[in-house]
Amino acid sequence: MSKGQWYPGSMSRAVNQLREDLKAVDLVIELLDARIPFSSRNPIFPELINNKTHLVLLHKSDRAENVYTKAWLAYFKNMDTEAMAFSVQNKQDLNRILNYLKKEENRLRSGRFIRPLRMIFVGIPNVGKSTLINLFVRKAVTRTGNRPGITRGKQWIRIMPGMELLDTPGILKPKINEKTTMPLAVVGAIPAGRVDIYDAALWLIGRYLEKGKADLFIKKYQDLIPGNAEQIFEQIGISQGCLQSEGRIDTERTAALLLRDFQEGALGRFTLEEPPQ
Repeated sequence: MSKGQWYPGSMSRAVNQLREDLKAVDLVIELLDARIPFSSRNPIFPELINNKTHLVLLHKSDRAENVYTKAWLAYFKNMDTEAMAFSVQNKQDLNRILNYLKKEENRLRSGRFIRPLRMIFVGIPNVGKSTLINLFVRKAVTRTGNRPGITRGKQWIRIMPGMELLDTPGILKPKINEKTTMPLAVVGAIPAGRVDIYDAALWLIGRYLEKGKADLFIKKYQDLIPGNAEQIFEQIGISQGCLQSEGRIDTERTAALLLRDFQEGALGRFTLEEPPQ
């Protein structure tokens, strides 16, 4: 992918729409991938959010290493930003979010006008916004339609009494540099074809090797002999039957399998980025 050149028109339109949507909400919930909090954060969001009440969720925290998730939470706290770790597998995490939302709703009710808490989820593509929304709206939901003072045509979802949600499309960074390209690629946030899948798979194996966690590959694929990234990649292809004619490794199938396993958490808890010091 050309360095920093990909930003389709649809993303630009989504940013302009988000500017308008933010005028109608009380709370912004920003989702980051707990494995790559830096790369999965769109730098335009803090500027757009500005003075809105703001909650950061480190999503998919069950696939990240606890020690680094705690470090990232401390980092956001030092930045005066409310942050929580979140996993759809952990009911306590959902309860913490609901308690936070209830507190914000009560804060609104203490004001002069009584109305629902209006919130919006923001994040890059594939960071898990739809998953979180589905948790909230699993039961019967009501679309509240056009609301006074809100741009005509907006549809709000009443997720529970006193709380309404406006969804937005994922918005990727306007510039993707060499530092963030591979982290975004291995978690599936960059469209297929923008990054060589083989290069992404080798980069991922290299990160495991750098952190001394090659044993996680052995645990998943078994009978692997320690080696460099290329050697481990080839062994994975052979062990998983990703072969072409004459026994050659099918690099595309092997890379796709490896990245899928990582994205689904099958390669153990692993964090790709540590917070700045």
